[in-house]
Amino acid sequence: MTILWIYNQPLVPEAGGTERITSLVAKGLSARGHNCLGILVFNDKDGSMTYDGKTVTDLYAFLKERRVDIVINQIAYAKWLLEAFLSNGGDRWRAEGGRIISCLHFDPKSTSSLYYLRSIRHKTPRTYISIIKAAALYPYLAKKQDLNAGEIYNWIYENTDWFVTLSERHFAYLKRVMSRSDYSKLIAINNPLTFDDISDPSILDNKKKVILVCSRMDEYQKRISLILEAWKWLQEDAKDWHLKLIGSGPDLNKYKTLAKKHKLERVHFDGRRNPEPYYREASIFLMTSCGIEGWGLTLTESLQRGVVPVVMNTCSVYSDIINNRLNGFLTQGSDMNSFVSHIRLLLNDPHLLRTMQLNALHSAKRFTLDKTMEKWEQLLTIS
Repeated sequence: MTILWIYNQPLVPEAGGTERITSLVAKGLSARGHNCLGILVFNDKDGSMTYDGKTVTDLYAFLKERRVDIVINQIAYAKWLLEAFLSNGGDRWRAEGGRIISCLHFDPKSTSSLYYLRSIRHKTPRTYISIIKAAALYPYLAKKQDLNAGEIYNWIYENTDWFVTLSERHFAYLKRVMSRSDYSKLIAINNPLTFDDISDPSILDNKKKVILVCSRMDEYQKRISLILEAWKWLQEDAKDWHLKLIGSGPDLNKYKTLAKKHKLERVHFDGRRNPEPYYREASIFLMTSCGIEGWGLTLTESLQRGVVPVVMNTCSVYSDIINNRLNGFLTQGSDMNSFVSHIRLLLNDPHLLRTMQLNALHSAKRFTLDKTMEKWEQLLTIS
């Protein structure tokens, strides 16, 4: 079976989670005998299409010449990409037997403006005014948001053969906003592990007193300021521990300034790096995202290397990955006291830390590439 992906970025696995998973799934499907063509890139500004660096002017001819059976739409949270594909000849290809799979790589429910405003730790008078306005208008804005989401998801659902989310936990929201009588095209396929192997328990013998953050430095989604605030509470009790943050983003300099302002010690901003060596040495992993994560690749990466995740439980899908108190901690929403107390528990109890590290390694086996590929193979068989 010949498979083509459509997206607005070329296939560079290091560029982000969607690209990394696309690369892994293509690798897994190729190993199972499928012909994976990679990504046809659509430019959302001028409508141009490129494949392997070359401009595509006749989409229908391109699809027919390469005998494409399945097109995987990588943007299922907005209509524009699928609209562009269909209007440029994809509809004719589909009418002749082509099949489309639309994949949602994020939580289907976007965060509200009120949620974001309340999550700001250092509020200004203008912030409080905005919170009051957003709270007063919340019922109206929430209803408007749901209606808009339902319109988008229904359109994509109707113009695709399968609608794939990363977890069945996302179904409840989709069904509420879509209000359909039939959801037979809705299916969940989780992301696979991103590293090639799961470490042997002997990796734990070389662990250091390192707490790791692997994230885009973006306050709106990742809320790294919460981690820096937690470290302010913890650093006196953890004098031989280091906090290492890897990743880049628009708020990196702001975080560096914040660390200096609060005189945070043993905090290392290492920028964009290969994360794998960091997971090998780290003992604890932290995540404070605001709740729009579709899966959480860094969580399964942590499990693969025996790093215990402590996560603010703002997203329903986290519990697919973390068995609370067994292979990690899911703390109470955005509650700082809960977050800090669970980190401190691991810092002060080496036996508990080692037990949870072993459990992390064992639990990673649930998400191997082969197990994810079995789900994809079943989907392609019935497509």
